[in-house]
Amino acid sequence: MTTHLLFIRHARSTWNELNRWQGQADPPLSETGLAEAHRLAQRLCQSNGLSIAHVYASDLQRAATTAGVVANALGLPLTLDPIWRERGIGELEGLTTEEIIRDYPDFWASRHTGPMHAPGGEGVEAVMRRAALGCERLLARHTDEAVIVVSHGGMILATLVHVLGLGPTAFATLVGGKHTAISEVKIEDGHARLERLNDHAHLEWLPSA
Repeated sequence: MTTHLLFIRHARSTWNELNRWQGQADPPLSETGLAEAHRLAQRLCQSNGLSIAHVYASDLQRAATTAGVVANALGLPLTLDPIWRERGIGELEGLTTEEIIRDYPDFWASRHTGPMHAPGGEGVEAVMRRAALGCERLLARHTDEAVIVVSHGGMILATLVHVLGLGPTAFATLVGGKHTAISEVKIEDGHARLERLNDHAHLEWLPSA
């Protein structure tokens, strides 16, 4: 029995355009982001290997809108599930990267050694529990199928660390992908293998991306 899990980061939001950290804030896609979502959908429609059974997504609108474009293009059902929301980042929500580097240097430095601990944010253990539960549900519902999960950079990272059985240092080793990047995990007889990481070849068609 083989299950394929395709974790896809949402397209670019209006806050991404401003370099603002979002966490569980809910800005919409930008115009560029909507174009990215359509390019992603075209890419998935042209994929020849996998027959996708279902699309899941975070209920935050940057992920939900991206997933809606994909599901419509593929003619697939879409389920929004808050379990796939981005990690809450507390005091950092809405700040730019420059403001975080200036005002939270210890947090910024922590990204080199393991999972980052955002002041007032969701703890790593809680995020990992969400990732584990989300994967458990997918594997129970979709044995021997392929599914798409449109989520967020931090949540996808946590999910990959969980499903691949990696340690905390993997948070500093794995690199988050560009918007709409695809990371695929194949789970065969209980063993997980990373098939691709942060595949964003479709964005090469977008000069502004």
